[in-house]
Amino acid sequence: MASATVSLEEVSHLALNLGRILFESNADTEEVERSVRRFAEAFGCEAHLVITWESLLVTLSCQDEFRTKTGNRIPAIGVNMASVADAKTLLAEVEAGLRDLGEIRRRLNEIEKQPPIYKTWMVVAALSLTAASLSRLFGGDWSTFGVAFGAATVGTWLRLEMGRRGGNVFLSAFLGATVSGIIAGVASLMKCSDQPTLCFLAVGMIIVPGVPLVNCVQDMIKNHMTLGLSRLGFATLLTLSIAVGLFVATFLTGVAIPVPEDSTLLPLAEDAVFSALAALGYLFLFNVPWRLAWVGIICGAASHTTRTFCLQHGIDIVTGSLIGALAAGFLSAIFAGWFRAPISAFAFPGVVAMIPGSYAFRAVIGFLEIIKAGPDAPVALLSETLALSATSLLMVLAIAIGVAAPMMVHKSEKSF
Repeated sequence: MASATVSLEEVSHLALNLGRILFESNADTEEVERSVRRFAEAFGCEAHLVITWESLLVTLSCQDEFRTKTGNRIPAIGVNMASVADAKTLLAEVEAGLRDLGEIRRRLNEIEKQPPIYKTWMVVAALSLTAASLSRLFGGDWSTFGVAFGAATVGTWLRLEMGRRGGNVFLSAFLGATVSGIIAGVASLMKCSDQPTLCFLAVGMIIVPGVPLVNCVQDMIKNHMTLGLSRLGFATLLTLSIAVGLFVATFLTGVAIPVPEDSTLLPLAEDAVFSALAALGYLFLFNVPWRLAWVGIICGAASHTTRTFCLQHGIDIVTGSLIGALAAGFLSAIFAGWFRAPISAFAFPGVVAMIPGSYAFRAVIGFLEIIKAGPDAPVALLSETLALSATSLLMVLAIAIGVAAPMMVHKSEKSF
């Protein structure tokens, strides 16, 4: 009985560690719960997991014995696809009986402490290329491409350095957007680019919390309302921080971001190239292993190019986003089965470039202008701001549903 007690104590501790690693790495709630249950079942136990935004609590029962453990407060939730993939590989080995408790404990510690795959300068360079590529996807010229790259380089380095030093995530986003926006604005004043709006939007887009936005809808669809609302609140505050940072930059430089926007669609071949380059930055940021990164690039190109094709043929942007997300989702599910990797390693980078960050930014700026104008706010500004807000919401819903559908079909691997 003593050894059983010790075993149950150890299993509950390891199950809690596994769930925390997955949750901190931004796996969705259902996947965290499923993984913890499967881990416990591998040792003949039944697990009940309670997940909050701050911590996890697990109760394991086996015959007449049970243990309840709660984890330490979760300081922050990031996106780390390497950790998700490694945790799921470990889980498969546990279910196959290939790991004992000591090996599991050692491997979980390694996963938790392993450094990022990519150096900071590599992530900065990749995200800067993403911002520049987004400016092209928005219809920018090559001078705008260069300005967006330079502005994003400084802002991204500042944001990552603050994150490394434990800075507040909202303050980091605000300062990163402000500094990038000021550089873009000054470059515009110096006639380096005659498309300042695209520079502003591109450098803001790379900070958009696309994964929490998609996951919040996933959680709500699966009836995890509390965590879904928590993710939504986090994503909303982060988007607001970015938008206010860009607004401050426009105020300081005198270069305005107009609420209405004229979009230009690229030819499909060019769209595919820059969509692939845009996905590359997110693959580095999300710490996707390099052996899997090329799949994310394919998914990113397929999703955005599919949406562009739909728009070129008269389909509205919400429906086009749904179709593009379905393309990325089904490709991710197919490749995940081949590589025995989580679908999320491919799906997230594949759809993040379609997240309506520019719509959300301009909606926030529109609301700020409405507040400034008060009762004299133009009707056109009111209608445009409301339309941008509705479009942002519907696009996020469409993208989340499009990615979720393939996961429901491939029930053997629904990690997200």
